[in-house]
Amino acid sequence: MSEITRVPAGLYGVAVSETGISRSASDGSLVFRGYGIKDLFEKASFEECAFLILEGHLPTKGELDDFTSNLRAHWPLPTNVYQIIKAMPRDSHPMDVVRTAMSGLGANEHSLSPKEQQYSLVAKMPALVANCYRIVRGMEVMEPEEDMNFAWNLLYMLTGKRPDAFDAWAFERELILYLEHDLNASTFTVRVVASTLADVYAACTAGAAALKGPLHGGANEAAMQMLLEIGSPEKAAAYLQESLSKGRKVMGFGHRVYKKVDPRAQLSKGMLKTLLEHRHADDKLYRLADALEQAMWQAKRIPANLDFYAAPIFYTLSLPIETYTPIFAASRVTGWVAHYNEQLAENKLFRPDSIYTGPNDLSYVPIEKR
Repeated sequence: MSEITRVPAGLYGVAVSETGISRSASDGSLVFRGYGIKDLFEKASFEECAFLILEGHLPTKGELDDFTSNLRAHWPLPTNVYQIIKAMPRDSHPMDVVRTAMSGLGANEHSLSPKEQQYSLVAKMPALVANCYRIVRGMEVMEPEEDMNFAWNLLYMLTGKRPDAFDAWAFERELILYLEHDLNASTFTVRVVASTLADVYAACTAGAAALKGPLHGGANEAAMQMLLEIGSPEKAAAYLQESLSKGRKVMGFGHRVYKKVDPRAQLSKGMLKTLLEHRHADDKLYRLADALEQAMWQAKRIPANLDFYAAPIFYTLSLPIETYTPIFAASRVTGWVAHYNEQLAENKLFRPDSIYTGPNDLSYVPIEKR
């Protein structure tokens, strides 16, 4: 038997696969299929970026039109998926409902071709995420508007109000940032499940389960709750000092890859300021986030991450806090599908070893003698 090699906890620094989809680096860079995130953030639509992630290149006008039409054709949810959502308890977290509904969607669409399943799953995420929040809370079902895009529809259905063009554009920027991020916890989960040759719904449902955790997708909700608890910029430094002295985790800070700057956080920071200015709103929330970011950097040299600045953007757009992680999922499903396909292209079942640390040489004792 070959000797087992121990690797760092959490597989930090260990490459377990190759990918051509995206790359994040410690120098603060992020690329999607070779394109820098800042370039895409400033110039591209969500649909263009989704096509890029799924198909490997930026679309031509004809390809983008076909892709958009394909998404729109798959927007409606099956009736019995709504029935699954309605059966969930009223106090369910929306992410629990999303995870359950995604699995139910897979049971509905097992007869579709693999490619059509993937496009259907991506396309249905706005209606699925929005209605997993709405229905459980006794609100009316909302359907996407056929002539509007992915981001506009998700924002519209979550808030129940038709967003103006700037709000929809700002929201779309955040969806682009959440779209893909190489081998994070949920994406790794998707690839592990894909390696068993399970279908895309099984793999992405597992990804959604991983995303819920507060150390991954759930961090954006926790970050917003923290900012509301602090309340004002003047209290930020004292809050941080108390949290650090008591060993409490400060949500929205730190990243396994980005040690000095998360490029997505800085793009979001600028977007938060721009959004508040566009609305002629008080910039207290921006000043609070900035004050906490500066205090953390001075104290620990730990940078803010995407969740820290995406959260106040979502809050400014009047999105309920408990929907922040499902919003993350609505975007990231596209990245999960791309990784699912890449895993299957040169598949090998994930089956790592472990080092046993339990007892040895025990003998069975009959139950009457225990």
